[in-house]
Amino acid sequence: TWADHIIFIYPIWWSGMPAMLKGFIDRVFTAGFAYSYGKRGLIGHLQGKSAWIITTHNTPVFLTPFIQDYGKVLKNQVLKSCGIKPVTHTQLAGTENSSDEKRRRFLDKIANIAGSI
Repeated sequence: TWADHIIFIYPIWWSGMPAMLKGFIDRVFTAGFAYSYGKRGLIGHLQGKSAWIITTHNTPVFLTPFIQDYGKVLKNQVLKSCGIKPVTHTQLAGTENSSDEKRRRFLDKIANIAGSI
């Protein structure tokens, strides 16, 4: 409740988030705390908060728009439904075969964004 900005950093496994993160979400983002049911759908209780999702995966970047999850479920179905916005998403595709230079540039990008939070 005290955090204004929440950062999620995780690898994509089998097109989704790791089970441990899913379990965390199921236990923390609960009805009555993070949201409630209204006549027109969910009412988010976490307004005024923002989030940043950082993911890594091995899928080539040109295929990621066609994949079901890759951070989209957490962003759109969980966080936004609970009133958290804006939610930004930064991802490193092709992690396993990426060069050290590509990984270094990604970490530099993350550091620059984090420095502005």
